[in-house]
Amino acid sequence: ESLRCLQCKNAPCIPGCPVRIQIPAFIKATAEGRYQDAINVIRQSSLLPAVCGRVCPQECQCQENCTVGRSLKDIGKAVMIGRIERFVADRERETQGVRPMAIPAETGKKVAVIGSGPAGITVAADVRRAGHAVTLFEAFHKAGGVLMYGIPEFRLPKKIVQYEVEVLRAMGVEVRANFVV
Repeated sequence: ESLRCLQCKNAPCIPGCPVRIQIPAFIKATAEGRYQDAINVIRQSSLLPAVCGRVCPQECQCQENCTVGRSLKDIGKAVMIGRIERFVADRERETQGVRPMAIPAETGKKVAVIGSGPAGITVAADVRRAGHAVTLFEAFHKAGGVLMYGIPEFRLPKKIVQYEVEVLRAMGVEVRANFVV
């Protein structure tokens, strides 16, 4: 599927992505078998590639703008960007497990993030990548918010959400469950 990408110079798929993933770059790396490079490109913008590859509405975002789909006048024939994202994310999880991301020197600042849904996870990751200490508070007994409690298992397996939370922990984010704020 990644070989179908035209590597458009204007990359119309990128503006369709809410987090502006460099889609042609990660697809090119995938096509060349450089899966770690592909996941690294995705993780520059998104900490949740396995989640987004499953539940993000690509057909009305990045894939809607795909030149391949537009030229064939059928969005169903666009490059399946989400499936490629899911593939490289699943491959990373299955072959490498939880891999800590590089964190800059500690700034000495502390940040509390309330809620561990997609927004909380994203904020915690971004703040941690800036070098700040982060504590993520969750009222329920498992972190993940709507990803854990609102999306059915067949659409988003809970093990995927747990893996993404473990990536946060590997970055040094403290996760406190059963903590109502």
